[in-house]
Amino acid sequence: MKGIMDIIEENKDGIKSICHFYASMNPFLSEEDVFQEVVYNLLKSFKKYEKRYDCNISTWIYRVAINVSISLIRKEGKMAYLPLDEIPIEIEIADNEIDKEKIEELYSVIKRLDVEEQTLVFLYLDDKPYKEISEILGISVSNVGTKLQRVKSKIKKMSYENL
Repeated sequence: MKGIMDIIEENKDGIKSICHFYASMNPFLSEEDVFQEVVYNLLKSFKKYEKRYDCNISTWIYRVAINVSISLIRKEGKMAYLPLDEIPIEIEIADNEIDKEKIEELYSVIKRLDVEEQTLVFLYLDDKPYKEISEILGISVSNVGTKLQRVKSKIKKMSYENL
């Protein structure tokens, strides 16, 4: 069986992605600080995972990473909604595929959602299946669909307000 350090290494990109997402919401948190706290908590709670959880290891890692990140944001104070030009958005898409300006507008709108909605959108955009999102967030699969529909409607409405 793989050790926790091997598992963390295999899931490092996903963990870093979560850390980047949440660190960008608070100017007092760095991505590296969030990453270190997530890894510490993964190491600390791995024995509990082995004994209690029957979900996929990556689902458990996402759950821990998201919960730790949200806790850090709350501990450091309210989330900061930075101006779009100060948010570190990495877009690796060919110029002709998608309009980068529209992507930046979408991120701007997402940054104005509450933490739960942002997390839901993050997982959805990360191509997580509804079942895995439900396990990570601790809600039913049907609730994932319902909440996603509501968030999509909210994003559309907020996008129209920006015009």
